[in-house]
Amino acid sequence: MPEAVSSSAPMPGPARRASLAVAESAAMLAAALGCLQPAIDPVFLTLLSSASGVPMAAHGLIVATTQAGAALGSLGIWRFGHRLSARVVPGVASLAVLASLLTPAAGSLALLLALRGLYGAAMGMVFAHAMARCAARRPSSAYAGMFLLQLLLATLVSAALPALAEARGPAAALAVLALAPALAASALLACGDDHARGAMAQLPRAMERVPAAGWALAGATFAVITATMLVWSFSGALAAAAGIGERTIGQAVALGSLAGAITAIAVMRERIVVPLPLTALIGAGLIASPLIMTTPGAGLAFTAAIIALNIGSTALIVRCSALATAASHDSRFRTFVACTHSMGMIAGPLIGSALIAGIGRGALFAGAIGILACVIAAAATASRLSTGLAFGHENVLSTGSIKNGRQTA
Repeated sequence: MPEAVSSSAPMPGPARRASLAVAESAAMLAAALGCLQPAIDPVFLTLLSSASGVPMAAHGLIVATTQAGAALGSLGIWRFGHRLSARVVPGVASLAVLASLLTPAAGSLALLLALRGLYGAAMGMVFAHAMARCAARRPSSAYAGMFLLQLLLATLVSAALPALAEARGPAAALAVLALAPALAASALLACGDDHARGAMAQLPRAMERVPAAGWALAGATFAVITATMLVWSFSGALAAAAGIGERTIGQAVALGSLAGAITAIAVMRERIVVPLPLTALIGAGLIASPLIMTTPGAGLAFTAAIIALNIGSTALIVRCSALATAASHDSRFRTFVACTHSMGMIAGPLIGSALIAGIGRGALFAGAIGILACVIAAAATASRLSTGLAFGHENVLSTGSIKNGRQTA
């Protein structure tokens, strides 16, 4: 079990705290850039087809290859990252820069998939490494801030790329995306080894064993992202099949993104108000709403459902990720929690596609409900297992706040 941090532990001076804050902000920027690609895929794929003639039928394969690479890259950091210098991952990001620049010029689908797989693996390593570092002291603020920053960046990029493509051509617009891994590498270099030592100096030494509640929370994080991606990946197709227009779908996505940003701000604080099992129950219902409310001609209901999906998924992902991170002071486990994001993002669409291919579109609802039931069960299990867990003096999953590795009333 993790030990409580002594209240008498020496705190860093003002200059040290300022340095840590800057380093954590840089790591948060790197993490947001590391997972930016999924948020801009619709624009990216459209420009890619314009620049290189990639058929629309290959879009799903390109996304799957990129996300599979990201999952493998993040798992690689979890397994071997503790043996690497802090400068290795920024160096790996240079491979993503190269892959991004070469993408528009890929002469075959096989080469294109290889480049996107390489890009995904490199950025998966960046995300897992950066997220584990910026979430070391204030996990809720780190995860919520990262989601908010990713949303803002995605909105900016999605608006700027089409305009740039009109002015300079789609290949030039795609080349600009190489700035994402380049900026991520620069942000990680700004953190330096000193940040890692400074952040960990305020925590107990890494634990040899992660408490069972921590693993349950990591499982809940993976399940909620899987369910979110399953619903999200097919919500547009379900809406189109129900006769809902493209403009309505686009407006729903935009409003949903705004709702997600507001939710991220709301859950950014470390204080926990609603018990996790109740949050999981409410969030699961919100995530499933597009599968229930998407009916023929019901554009308003679909919009409300997409907003609900973004609210529920954002709140649950931030809360489960933060609590899982706070469950142990083991830096490798923090990295594993970040890995669950990449793994869930590939698992959701794959499960959805398998269900449709094997059973039919109606199986999406059953699959989503089954995964969301796992979310609720994992949250309830974590809450039960956390009784007496030494985050401080109280149960971290009931009320109170997580700060600097300890619980305060």
